[in-house]
Amino acid sequence: MSDKQDEESEILKGMFEEVMKLVYQKQIKIETIVQRAIEQGTISQSSFNRMCKMLEEYGKKKQWV
Repeated sequence: MSDKQDEESEILKGMFEEVMKLVYQKQIKIETIVQRAIEQGTISQSSFNRMCKMLEEYGKKKQWV
């Protein structure tokens, strides 16, 4: 993995943790986040796939899946 990918991965992980805090505190729904990202064209298919993979791994870690 390149340094840029490592940096992006760390940024994504940090953002993910912040988003999960908001979801856990019931301040926002995941569906809302995804819907807005798609509407605004701010998420690419590869980013969406990575986000889904991270959510799946997080769910397994928390034994939700």
